[in-house]
Amino acid sequence: MRHIDYRDLAAGVLLLALGLFVALYAGAHYRVGEAARMGPGFFPAALGWVLAALGLAIGLLAFRKSVQALQPPRFAWRPLLAILAAILAFGLVVERLGLVPAAVALTGVAVFAEKPLRWRRTFWLAVGLSLLCWLIFSVALQMSLPAFRLPG
Repeated sequence: MRHIDYRDLAAGVLLLALGLFVALYAGAHYRVGEAARMGPGFFPAALGWVLAALGLAIGLLAFRKSVQALQPPRFAWRPLLAILAAILAFGLVVERLGLVPAAVALTGVAVFAEKPLRWRRTFWLAVGLSLLCWLIFSVALQMSLPAFRLPG
């Protein structure tokens, strides 16, 4: 028997309302421009319309689901605390030691969100993520964020 999934319907309506609000507010209060010459309101308006479209899709799909009563999972404190600590570690390290050590610290702390710890995978993830951060922010975007900074 098919029922309406009221959680998805509520989430869809909320996303639709939030997306419409952001898109309409950005369009009314900021210069949007066009794709070739974007104004300050272009990106918020575009994201608002995308969010509204996703909300509409989620809301409409709520009518097609077959709903089963499930018990919600236990709240996982370990991943929440690990990710918050990783963000804090990145913020503390990036100014003192640079972008690459901060990306390594972020990865090294964030892996504690998962059980079991896989040290080899963590090593390669830290290397790849720090290389990717350096390529994107220092090389491609030419930000003034140093890759390495000597303490002192």
